[in-house]
Amino acid sequence: MKRLVLGILVFLLSFASNAQADDWMESLSFAKRLARSQNKPILMVWEEATEYPLPVLIRNANGRNVVIDNLFESLELNRVIWEYFVPLKLNEQLYEDIYNDIKDTRSQSYIDKFNSDALKVMDANGNIIGTSGAFVELLNFSKFLFKYNLDLTYVKDEAFSYHTKKDFYSSFYLASKYIDYSILVNKNVRSEILKLADIYFDEALTFLNAIEDEGKKSQLQRLNLTKLKEDLIRNKPRRVLRQLKKFEDEEIDMVNKPLVSFLYYTTYRLLNEKENFEALESEISSLNLKQAQLIVNLNQ
Repeated sequence: MKRLVLGILVFLLSFASNAQADDWMESLSFAKRLARSQNKPILMVWEEATEYPLPVLIRNANGRNVVIDNLFESLELNRVIWEYFVPLKLNEQLYEDIYNDIKDTRSQSYIDKFNSDALKVMDANGNIIGTSGAFVELLNFSKFLFKYNLDLTYVKDEAFSYHTKKDFYSSFYLASKYIDYSILVNKNVRSEILKLADIYFDEALTFLNAIEDEGKKSQLQRLNLTKLKEDLIRNKPRRVLRQLKKFEDEEIDMVNKPLVSFLYYTTYRLLNEKENFEALESEISSLNLKQAQLIVNLNQ
């Protein structure tokens, strides 16, 4: 929050009106590389959309709302954008190639976001986290910055592994890390981070279905169990409990038993079933106890 206040309330006033602003990037591959190195999200917009003024509202250092006539021509706002994002202006000629990569693996709502003229916040792999929405009214850019003020250092190692080699393990571990990251972010963007995790879970499942491995059943079990953490974060413990009961009909692999204990423990904590969660407490690692407490804190 302090960083955001400094960025919005001070940054705008600290540069003279004749300061030279950095241009938006035009290469998707370079933008991804910079986003990975700086642990920032990408702020992407289609090039043709920048040909029209985008008026925005921003709060200045005096606490007053100020209207900037065109986001794309403001030197001061451009510097603020570079502070929080890697700005990317993408040529429509690239549309078909990118669309063909996602058309069969994304929901219609995701495709609609991709097609829109809205500002798109993406992770370093080019997956959309969220957008500025339809331009039916003045965009409150201060709120937009507050919502998407994301430091992606938390997922840095997993994101790099995924970039280096895309397979079941790198997709699964990145998805899992995004679930954990969702606990730490602004509540207004939490559901979008969980949807981002689902993109990588779906990709991991695609990789898993394409291989023959004796550990495949255990890996699928772990993937499905890990996804249940999303419902705990969303405060749906009874749904998690129902799903866990279904797993009782199959043998839990030894490597997955600590995860099952964690899920039951956190579920009972959310349901305030003290006798049940205290009986499990000795089976939970200190790290998972801390995470369970964070999830409980979110939903109090």
